[in-house]
Amino acid sequence: MKSFNFKALTLAVCTGAALSLAACGSDNDDNNNTTNTAPASTETIKGMAATGKPFAGKVIVKNKDGKESAPVVINADGSFEVAAPKGGPYLIKAYNDKTGDQAVTLYSYSADAKTNVNVNQLTTQAVFTANGQANLDTLYSDWAKQSSAVTQAKIEEAAKQVAANLNNQFAAVNIDAKKLNIFSYDFKADGTGFDSVLDNVQISGFNNCTISSCSVQYTVNGTNFSWNYQISTNGYSWVIENPNGGFGGNYNLKVTTSVNGFGTTVDIKGVPKPANQQEFCGDADIKEQLPAGYVLNSCSFSGNTGNIAATVSANGFSVSYSVKYEYTPA
Repeated sequence: MKSFNFKALTLAVCTGAALSLAACGSDNDDNNNTTNTAPASTETIKGMAATGKPFAGKVIVKNKDGKESAPVVINADGSFEVAAPKGGPYLIKAYNDKTGDQAVTLYSYSADAKTNVNVNQLTTQAVFTANGQANLDTLYSDWAKQSSAVTQAKIEEAAKQVAANLNNQFAAVNIDAKKLNIFSYDFKADGTGFDSVLDNVQISGFNNCTISSCSVQYTVNGTNFSWNYQISTNGYSWVIENPNGGFGGNYNLKVTTSVNGFGTTVDIKGVPKPANQQEFCGDADIKEQLPAGYVLNSCSFSGNTGNIAATVSANGFSVSYSVKYEYTPA
């Protein structure tokens, strides 16, 4: 297969694996370098912090072990770049140095450092939902203990809920909410498109919490908004986009991962398509994305569809694991 750096698929396949498995494939360099060079102790996380206007403050990141980066001042346009201690998933915090009602803290999540990440009130809402609507400051403090509980699958479902709740607002600016990844959607803080939705959606009170609950207020277009935590996300997907123009191909790829019958779907834009079954099943990058401890049961490719079935042993359990790749012309 004409390779397009299948590291871009790590998030796609690991999303499904996160439903019940703890580890995905290797973190080797793309060129399969086998030299004994010591691995880097940090990796760079880039993104955009904006709530409509660029967020004025700092960004700090914790890795899965609770190791924290140095705080970095957010650029005037909302962009940031942080050298984070290596080891995702990462919890990202943007904050200002103000007190009282002027103090604002935003949160976001990144499974790895492979895609840019947004930090805004919508990503904060998604992390809040994935955390069981509990205090986010506490989550950040306890991230070393909680990073395995706030799974990629929970984050994905929570992000879909955000998109579903604000479907009308996104439709008004010609964004298809059913194919929207609020964590990685590429935008500028210029008051248009995605950013205009941020301008018109206010969410506050994430840390106005008692022992049992938090009191969060929602306002959309200046009017109180009733957030639906049971809203259906049927038909909504998690889209991975490369803001630099795709991943070197003319097809869009839908990856559906199922673990013991529970599945999730990720859409990836601008990829090449394998020419035949030999290219698909023989590509080392495809197999590299399978979780550690897998036994490949079957692999097939016909036309525009590829299927991989495997058995994975993890945490003392043996589970069935399947991945379906569906290619459509871009």
